[in-house]
Amino acid sequence: MPFIRVSYMEQQYEAGQLAVMRDTITSALIQHFNVPEDDLFQVFHAHKREEFFFDKQYLGVKRSDGLVYIQITCKSGRTIEQKKGLYGMLAKELAVAAPMREEDVFVVVVETEFEDWSFGRGEAQMLQMAAGDKTRQPEPIAERAAGLSAGAEAFQAEPPMNQVITSSAREAYGAIAPTFVRYSEDVLFGDVWRRGQLSLRDRSLITVAALAASGMTEQLPYHLRLAIDNGLSVEELTETFTHLAFYAGWPRAASALNVVKEVLA
Repeated sequence: MPFIRVSYMEQQYEAGQLAVMRDTITSALIQHFNVPEDDLFQVFHAHKREEFFFDKQYLGVKRSDGLVYIQITCKSGRTIEQKKGLYGMLAKELAVAAPMREEDVFVVVVETEFEDWSFGRGEAQMLQMAAGDKTRQPEPIAERAAGLSAGAEAFQAEPPMNQVITSSAREAYGAIAPTFVRYSEDVLFGDVWRRGQLSLRDRSLITVAALAASGMTEQLPYHLRLAIDNGLSVEELTETFTHLAFYAGWPRAASALNVVKEVLA
């Protein structure tokens, strides 16, 4: 969902160079911000010299008339490491491909929330998705699980980190505990689950294992479905609980496996 605004001084770059900038920015967003390949919304603005201002050596960076401002407006939640990786890739690759000076690659990330976006028709599409828009019918869990067999065929591609995770908290507790819902959506799933140090798949595996090991099976159905969405196979999940039987206890592993049966039914 990023929106990219690129500003530069007129007569500094030709159409071919702008196309290179577009593709390089897109590649950097895919690699470091986990943006889908078809999420492409960019505009380029050429400004007259008398309306384009900058300090030529602020913070010790020596800039030229080839300076390019790249403003990236996106959903909040990216880590410092992700942002630094994005900055580094843009500077290095644009310097080679455009070509341009690394010192002239000026990037600013502006973070927003789901309610700050409308992709057309006067609708807040991302907010609807985050709230679990009922018009978007998910694929039945049994159909998603079918075909997830042993070996390489059981592995699904890691979903992008910016995919919407719909929390069940709003439906369950929204009427009585709105603050709890806000923390669940904004902090837990909007921040903690988005940290780049672990993939969504890893976080799902850790979560279902912790719930099963502690005997807290009430939330297991939701997290089992989320785990499959995040790339874990049914076989991997049942193997996790089988392994836990020797460390967390046989009854807790059996209880978790019963939940798996209920979810797949």
